[in-house]
Amino acid sequence: MMNSVIDSLWRGLQDPTFWKALLLAIALLGGRRYLPKDTHVGRILRRALSVTGAIALLYAVISFGLAAFNVSAQGIIDLGTRILLVVLLGYFAWEGIELFLAYLAMRIPATDELTERRLRTITEVGRWIGRGVVIFVVGTMLLSIFKIEITPLIASAGVVGLALGLGSQKLIQDIIAGVFILLEDQFHVGDGVEVAGITGVVEDMTLRVTKVRDLHGYLHIIPNSEITVVTNRSRGWTRAIAEVGVAYDSDLDKVKKVLTELGQTLYEENPDNLFLEPPFPLGPEALADSSINFRLVARVQPDRQWDAERLMRQRIKEAFDRAGIEIPFPQLDVHMRG
Repeated sequence: MMNSVIDSLWRGLQDPTFWKALLLAIALLGGRRYLPKDTHVGRILRRALSVTGAIALLYAVISFGLAAFNVSAQGIIDLGTRILLVVLLGYFAWEGIELFLAYLAMRIPATDELTERRLRTITEVGRWIGRGVVIFVVGTMLLSIFKIEITPLIASAGVVGLALGLGSQKLIQDIIAGVFILLEDQFHVGDGVEVAGITGVVEDMTLRVTKVRDLHGYLHIIPNSEITVVTNRSRGWTRAIAEVGVAYDSDLDKVKKVLTELGQTLYEENPDNLFLEPPFPLGPEALADSSINFRLVARVQPDRQWDAERLMRQRIKEAFDRAGIEIPFPQLDVHMRG
């Protein structure tokens, strides 16, 4: 019994395929230590060496077992080799897409926030399309290896596709709408938008759906075909409006002067290049129940109107306090008849 085990182990150790696969696995897995861990390309190459090294090690174990037990399995080895090659081809194509997108990101400098968001959008959609193509090609090649005729499957898929097409019109509409959203450059990942009644920031988009995170932190997944009107708050500029009321006995010319001077001061200070022009007053805009209402209006950086409005309200209050201009509380006159 012991002699039989030793003979089996000896046959396995004499198999040249075992040693070739084992040395290849050692070289691939050992080569990982020479690749950087802190770069995107380095991480992709390390993963590639890990996968190919593991496959080579598995191949060495299988070769050792077949040789040790004296199994004539050349056909099995050939089939396994072809399957491994196709899987490796698919894996490298998958990682190649990542490398190409990383190279594209390095070659196209993000000179401004808009270009950066556009690049992120193209990258996400390109990754989605590329991976779909890889899965289809690898699946087709594996079917061919197993001697499964592809032509009848394609014909059958055509018939089934025709039947499913009637029930998948919504999916097709979503994809077509997604293509036009991308081609027409309607919005990008990171844009503040209002779509399908939802206001928030675009976190992700594919050819089928757009994901928007609203102000409460909820994530909304919206089919692209339901996006009929897009309000993009991150393009060009936005308007900031701060409304304030003054008492009816206020000097209106003084109010306008204080607001005009405040607008010029804000533009000169211009924190974070927020204002694109000096804020200017409009009013009187309304004769309300308890106040005469004015507005301070400014053209500001896209998607920054809320920051500007908060700042303008604070500075209006401070300026009115210094100038002695009253911001009235709601008032009610009561008339009593004796």
